Amino acid sequence: MFRSKAPASFIKYFYTLALICVCAVVAGAQQSQSGASGLRLLVTDIQQRALAGAFCSLRGPGDNPRVAANATTDEQGIAAFPATLAPGKYKLRVEGHGFETYNQNDVVIRDGAVTELEVSLMIASVSESVTVAAPANEATNVQAGASTAAGILQRQSLQRLPLASARIDQALPLVPGVVRSSTGEISIEGATEQQSTLLVNGLNAADPASGNFRLNLPMDSVESVQVFQHPYTAEYGAFTGGVTAVETRRGQEHWHAEINDFLPDLRFKSGHLVGVAEDTPRVNFNGPLIRDRLFLSQSISYSIAKQPVRGLTFPVNETKSESQSYFSQLDLILSNRHTQTFTFGYFPQRDQFVNLDFFRPQPVTPNYKQKDFVVTFRDHLQLGEGLLQSSVSFKKFEANVWGQGADDQVLTPTVERGNYFATQSRHSHRLELFEVYNSPTKHFLGAGHEIKVGFDFNSVDNVLNYAARPVNILREDDTLAERIVFRGVRPIQAENREYVGFAQDRLLLRPNLSFDLGLRYEDQRIGKESNFAPRAGFAWSPFKSGRTVWRGGVGLFYDKVPLNIRSFARYPSRTVTRYAADGVTVIDSHHYFNVLVDSPPIEPLDFRRKAGADAGFVPQNLKWNVQLDQIVTPWLDLRANFSRSRTDHIYIVTPELDFRGRTGIVLRSAGQATYRALELTARIHLPHKDQFFISYVRSHARGDLNDFNSYFGDFGAPVIRQNEYSNLPFDVPNRMIAWGTINL
Repeated sequence: MFRSKAPASFIKYFYTLALICVCAVVAGAQQSQSGASGLRLLVTDIQQRALAGAFCSLRGPGDNPRVAANATTDEQGIAAFPATLAPGKYKLRVEGHGFETYNQNDVVIRDGAVTELEVSLMIASVSESVTVAAPANEATNVQAGASTAAGILQRQSLQRLPLASARIDQALPLVPGVVRSSTGEISIEGATEQQSTLLVNGLNAADPASGNFRLNLPMDSVESVQVFQHPYTAEYGAFTGGVTAVETRRGQEHWHAEINDFLPDLRFKSGHLVGVAEDTPRVNFNGPLIRDRLFLSQSISYSIAKQPVRGLTFPVNETKSESQSYFSQLDLILSNRHTQTFTFGYFPQRDQFVNLDFFRPQPVTPNYKQKDFVVTFRDHLQLGEGLLQSSVSFKKFEANVWGQGADDQVLTPTVERGNYFATQSRHSHRLELFEVYNSPTKHFLGAGHEIKVGFDFNSVDNVLNYAARPVNILREDDTLAERIVFRGVRPIQAENREYVGFAQDRLLLRPNLSFDLGLRYEDQRIGKESNFAPRAGFAWSPFKSGRTVWRGGVGLFYDKVPLNIRSFARYPSRTVTRYAADGVTVIDSHHYFNVLVDSPPIEPLDFRRKAGADAGFVPQNLKWNVQLDQIVTPWLDLRANFSRSRTDHIYIVTPELDFRGRTGIVLRSAGQATYRALELTARIHLPHKDQFFISYVRSHARGDLNDFNSYFGDFGAPVIRQNEYSNLPFDVPNRMIAWGTINL
């Protein structure tokens, strides 16, 4: 039985958004503001990736014009001309290394307004045509729509950041609204890592079974990383938190090789050399295999990092992470309208002493090992003025979790003893087919329309072998208080097919007002449910100067169903025995079955009743936000953003009794979480294209604590307590961060 639903609360937020938009239209017709004249350019390649270092010049009209102004694009591909330009018509010239030079006549600079243009450069000797569209800077660009990235990290910044393991996920907490939990997982907008989506070149790159990021892509292969907290475009889905989008770097016109960070960071103790603390050597080379046709980008990296933990003494105070990365990308240019990209990646990793702290010393910690293999193919074909993108991805992922030995795990009121209780070995695969068509802007019904339609298919399967040893709980006097024994070790198999269709329309009502309207259809067979996810947003610039843009939106989002939900009963069951104060006399003993139910907690529970179609229904999130982007001066940009979200039907586990007195570990989709945040960010433009960011986030994240992954994820806890609704582990009420890059 399949259901389609859209909550009534969405209608309330939709009408609220509509009222805001109507007020915006009325106010926009009445307001104007004088400002300095100027020009802002966004320079990209044919795949809409920003080009840094492009030289741009403006010349006056006439047969022998003089140069009026020059500018060079920054890491975001933006070139800002001075606000002292006199109104009139100019000739624009844009030059980028390896790209055709672009020329445009009659670029109009108006009095009291900043003219914004977007220039897309074609690869040299391949095509002599370019496309020009307005406007440029995404933050103050109405045509960019309601959804802008909370943060963008370009390749130049990523290479300079002092990251211990040179991994992309270590840079994500620099983005406002992104925090790293005590277990090392990434949280976007108050959600767990498994509730967010990781995309590489538009394709799903997370662990197929768990949804963890675990991305070891070589830093030198990355062109940019963007984090979206509230993307209202319908092409994004399978999340309730946020989206991390990574774009890789293609080969250049001339051969180029790099050797980075080959010198290790040595570790000294008491004046003596004691091994290596960190080492991240990387090799990257790229260039043309066939001039103007076929380009190669190859990256190889190795990383070893030993992180000390406070409160413990050397040498038992360190975690160790070791990884290798091999990534190849081939770009084939068939014509000026047709390109293809092939990528191949292999990313083995091994972590020792995971989640080490004072209360959990090295012998009690687990180890982790993974092998990640992925191959993708992408085809970009220009049909008329539109663009058809076809993508295929195959991913094979293997993961193992095991302890430091075979002893029972022992929990005490202070420090744990023994060895980690669980052993896991899983093998998963994912096949993804993604197709999207971007139509050119069409004008009808009194507005410009940028329409995007597409579909996405995912086939995922997983085989998990899960075993668990006994766990003993001791009192302060070392007497046995409770013992947990696990039974029924057997393979756990699961698979899922997901069918997605989406349609998006960006309406350009006026040069200073646009709306995003989208609808996404999702059918997850493992959840036995189909859902429609409507979204709407707006972008409005109230003044002629274009320095101020208001954005907002509301949307419905559905999460991916954990792959092993339907096979929950096949996890090892447990017998819990309680002991008297002497540690020998048995008080009682209960056997807990693993039960998936579809009844809410208030109903009488009957373990004999099998879960129906509603038992696997998909976690649902409703979020909205209002955002202000303001260019204060040529060297200072400000952003203020307020957002709220609520997630329902989160999968939680609790120990319960049914009406006959039988005990069980019950899994039901009855959890809830809420998040609200106020974000203030300043971007300071420094000389020599340097930038400095300062952000403050006031947030609050609350929800049910007994989520499925906390107990049955890669590093699950052995003791399942009664569920509580409280502040979530990654709740950070006040967070301020400042960072930047300065060329010396």
